[in-house]
Amino acid sequence: MNMPFCAARPPDTATADGAPAGDPDGKAEDDSDGRSDSGTEGGVDGTTQGPSGPSLDSDGHPGPRDRKPVIGSAEWDLLTDGVRWNAETYLLLGCDPGHGPLSLDRLPDRLPEADRPLLRRMMTDALVHGRPAAGTLRIRRPGGRHHSVECAGEPVLGADGTVTALRMLLRPARAA
Repeated sequence: MNMPFCAARPPDTATADGAPAGDPDGKAEDDSDGRSDSGTEGGVDGTTQGPSGPSLDSDGHPGPRDRKPVIGSAEWDLLTDGVRWNAETYLLLGCDPGHGPLSLDRLPDRLPEADRPLLRRMMTDALVHGRPAAGTLRIRRPGGRHHSVECAGEPVLGADGTVTALRMLLRPARAA
């Protein structure tokens, strides 16, 4: 898999403690109407984010009308239990946006039993050892089908070096 780990967050958007770049106090910058920009459009858990634009065909790949690659992004904040997913993450993981994003402990529910050890190893690398992790996981779909998704995650470290959040990028796996 060739997903760069640094792509799990846009450049210059966070420091080691997760605060926006250029803000030594760790406060988000205000937008033009004076409200703080949380990046979730009003929902910490991402429930206000519905599916948009891209769709996957029956093989789990972008449909013929979708020219842009489908890239999901997710963040789990370990300090607040907040979870943020973009619309593509719901699509890639086969989840209903109306039910909100999955917590980290519910993520294995989307995988076949055989793929769960790889996910556990990736989570241990990121959350316990503070290292980036990557792998290809099969996502269980209705009707017993599975779709492969490439995942690349990186921990967000607090000022004391402990993991405070996990950021992950997902995309459909390319056929071999």
